[in-house]
Amino acid sequence: MAFDPRIVIGPMQVGSLLSAVFYGCLISQIYVYFKLFPTDPRGFKIAVTALGTWQLGHFICLIATLWTMTVTAYSHPSILNTLPVGTKILLLLSSFTCSTVQSFYTHRLWKLSKIIILPLISGILGVTAQVAAFIFVIRAFHMANLETFGEDQHFIIAFAAISRSASDIFTTISIAATLKKQTLYIPGVSVTAKIADRIIAWTLETCLVASLATLSITVLLLTLPNNAWFGLYLINANVIANSLLAWLNRRFTFVRDDSDLTLCSTIAFAG
Repeated sequence: MAFDPRIVIGPMQVGSLLSAVFYGCLISQIYVYFKLFPTDPRGFKIAVTALGTWQLGHFICLIATLWTMTVTAYSHPSILNTLPVGTKILLLLSSFTCSTVQSFYTHRLWKLSKIIILPLISGILGVTAQVAAFIFVIRAFHMANLETFGEDQHFIIAFAAISRSASDIFTTISIAATLKKQTLYIPGVSVTAKIADRIIAWTLETCLVASLATLSITVLLLTLPNNAWFGLYLINANVIANSLLAWLNRRFTFVRDDSDLTLCSTIAFAG
């Protein structure tokens, strides 16, 4: 079968360009976070630092992959019958980013709800997705042909994407529902419905971005016969990382807009 560069080069180039834009946004958000919230808990700072590290590696792998596709393979495009090594490492780093963000939200769910079953379900779904991602990456390192590999590994790719989507959506709904049910009372201070509604809207705005991004990959994977899903996958990790930083940095907007809303940090990030 003749090599068709559209199978891999097209989605890779479009996805890489958009991913670079989101990576620039992420670096800006990380700078803003450490500038505005130097006294945040150590766990928050570790999570943000980890995201920055994973995505730096992700960006380097994108550059290496584009170089291979546009320079090294210029005269011999058939070498792209298999994915470049940089792309395979990129897949692994993307899964680390998604798992880091999911772990953060799962921990927040536990701190807010104190109901073990909710974070347990979220954690099981997240671990399942990460294990599936590991299996996919290992098989990617042993692939012989990209086109047949995509067909052969369709199930594991779909399973990983569906598990990740389920974890994102479940965690988002659980956090929003928990916030809605809470009495939202801090000793000595009455927290109004206005604050509660804004915290819930804030949570849905940011958490659902990650959920919808992963769900979109699943839909493309299951409905389109080509590799269009791969281009979106390249963007996904940066979108998810940006959503978490937006969630953290949004606290400054609340404090600026309404002095009473300084309580939102205590409520939404309790513990």
